[in-house]
Amino acid sequence: MKLKYLILLLLSVNLLQAKPRIFTIGDSTMADYDTIKYSGDNEQRGWCQLFPTFLSNDVTLKNAAKNGRSSKSFYKEVWLKLRNELKPGDYVFIQFGHNDEKQNGLDTDENDSTARGTNPWSQYQKYLKLYVNEVRERGAIPVLFTPVVRRYFNGNALTQKAQHNLSEIAGDLTLNYVASMKNVARELKVPLIDMTASTKKLVESYGPDKAKAELYIKADDTHLKKEGAYQFAKLAAFELKEKKILDQYINLK
Repeated sequence: MKLKYLILLLLSVNLLQAKPRIFTIGDSTMADYDTIKYSGDNEQRGWCQLFPTFLSNDVTLKNAAKNGRSSKSFYKEVWLKLRNELKPGDYVFIQFGHNDEKQNGLDTDENDSTARGTNPWSQYQKYLKLYVNEVRERGAIPVLFTPVVRRYFNGNALTQKAQHNLSEIAGDLTLNYVASMKNVARELKVPLIDMTASTKKLVESYGPDKAKAELYIKADDTHLKKEGAYQFAKLAAFELKEKKILDQYINLK
């Protein structure tokens, strides 16, 4: 009996001494990019690529986000293997939405592992819940992140589509991915970082022209330059610290 308690004590000490690990899963707005290939006129970064800027050396981050993935396709193509790496005490940051919109809010064939589109209130919620529950099964801690905004302006304000509401009517939740994720967070009692709200406020403060010049790449209005990724990562770090999630490891600059 004494030996059993000694083993448990040693295991507890090892867990306390181990560096916290963060796994980030999502799409191209989070992903890592080759800093040589994606430089100059082709400069592009994901916000999770810049997020370690705000972390102390006492925490490690594995950015597993992949270009072109939705909540559904990432689960089938990446997650089924990645989840086996999780250990008790790990954190998993989960952001999906951009590629879930590919079929204009319609679900896609469950048997097609590469099909990306999901409906916000059916397949999208199904896969968000799978991530949350499977993270928890491994003793790890899920954190949901609403998707960052696109640079779609109507005058000086971002459109509903920029904020991942395909109905384009404020208050209409039928095709609203952000509202759907918030619903999952409430139902499963998951911490949520509202990146849609914070990035909306930031991008609108820049305005359409300055946001394009400084935050978004030349090729489209979704992906980020280094400065955009840095500013978005800073917003994530600020809200995490504010909500006391890994706050002792976050250094705001």
